[in-house]
Amino acid sequence: MPVAISRDQQIAALRERLRDRSATLSGLTPGSTSHTGLQAECDAIYKEIQHLQGTRSINPRLLLTVLGITALVLCSLLSGH
Repeated sequence: MPVAISRDQQIAALRERLRDRSATLSGLTPGSTSHTGLQAECDAIYKEIQHLQGTRSINPRLLLTVLGITALVLCSLLSGH
C-alpha cells in the first residue's frame, strides 16, 4: 500500500498545478488546439479539487488501529473466549 498523501496536500498540489496551467493558458490564443486542450486539463484539475474538497480525510493510522481492534474482537469471538 503506498504512503497516503493527505487530502489537504493533494488539494495544495492540484491548486499549484492549476495555477501553472492557467498561467500558460493565458498566453495562448483562445480557440486554438493547444488552448482547447489545456482548458480541458484545467477543467479536469478543478473538478478533482472540488471532489477532494467534498470528501473527508481519514487518518491512515486511525483506520489501521480500528481494523486491528476489529480483527482482535472477531478472533476472540470466534475462539469462544
